[in-house]
Amino acid sequence: MKQHLFATVAILIFWINTTQAQKKIRTITATSEKAWISDGEHVKMDWHLEPAANPDAYYVNVPAKKSVVKFETDQDRLIIHTQPGKKYNFVVLLNGKDSCHVQIASTLPPDAADAKTTLTHPIHIPFQLINSKIFLNGKVNKKNVLIQLDLGAGTSAVNRNSSGKIGLEFSSYKMVSNTDGLNKERTSLGNQLAIHHLQWDNIPLTEVGNMDDFEDLIIGNGLFRDKIIGIDYDKREFTIYEQLPSDAKTYKKMPVYYVQHRPMFEAEIVHNNKKYSAWFLFDTGRDGSMQIGNDFTAVENNWNELQALTMVNGRKIIRLDARIAGVGFRDIVTNASNPAVPNAKASLFGNQVLKHFNVILDNRTGTLYLKPNSLSNEPYFNYESYLKQMSNE
Repeated sequence: MKQHLFATVAILIFWINTTQAQKKIRTITATSEKAWISDGEHVKMDWHLEPAANPDAYYVNVPAKKSVVKFETDQDRLIIHTQPGKKYNFVVLLNGKDSCHVQIASTLPPDAADAKTTLTHPIHIPFQLINSKIFLNGKVNKKNVLIQLDLGAGTSAVNRNSSGKIGLEFSSYKMVSNTDGLNKERTSLGNQLAIHHLQWDNIPLTEVGNMDDFEDLIIGNGLFRDKIIGIDYDKREFTIYEQLPSDAKTYKKMPVYYVQHRPMFEAEIVHNNKKYSAWFLFDTGRDGSMQIGNDFTAVENNWNELQALTMVNGRKIIRLDARIAGVGFRDIVTNASNPAVPNAKASLFGNQVLKHFNVILDNRTGTLYLKPNSLSNEPYFNYESYLKQMSNE
């Protein structure tokens, strides 16, 4: 009997050791801390190897879909075919001595919030359109607030002038890049946010000083990364879906990828009779037409090819045409960033232009749907506007 028991134990130990050997973590090598990640067709980014992080996680851009993630060092490359909900661990041996534990996670990152609700989907929420910005009524910690819906916002923010009336307590800090520059700002943790029978708990709110006086809060797409959302300017309605609505087939469909939950989409611009295809931030919080960032001007000879109407603070003021979802926008006047002055500004379209479309954003599949609406004739800052402004100065 004991011999059979010992034999069984020995077999079990052998099976465990064999299984562990089969699950041995893959190792690749590097002699530089600089690495690169590509994720699917559209995401390519730099990565910095951190021996102290365990694990140092990269979150797949659209985790609800399969993807092909390539991780490359100066010496080696690893290709991972991801599945939704899975995590993939490997080690990068840096300079033959430092183990950098990297994880590719096909899950939402921890800062993607989830709402509780007693309502059934779709959930329709009325909004106001003030100038070109979208505003919702809500509550923070049971205090009434006016909330701007800004898909170009990477974090939830509170107006510095509203912090007192809401009664926020600040216990942390966060680095924020906005129109005020890059600043270390106070952050309030553990807040409750409510909008139209939706409730989010433990929401961090970072204090900023670049909001209009009447605005209390800014929220972004990070609250809806596991949802499908719609913006209908004809009905003044923001909608949260569980399934793609049937009328999406009447919209123009295009892919998106995300930077800090912020959707990027592809559009065409024409300047000096030359066409360019580029990716732009879908920035509903920008009360303007567009901006050309370093991500465009630093590519090839783009900066030199842009012909300036004038220069303002080192930026070129330029005139161009744009085409979005098959719709043309003529004679937009905008500014372009000098690539020699690093400021990490993304190219974007603002809501003076974007509000011409009703919107469905499927965050689960990384797909944007656009359809021209009743605001199609609304003005945006164009060459005629520019000439009028210059004549008044």
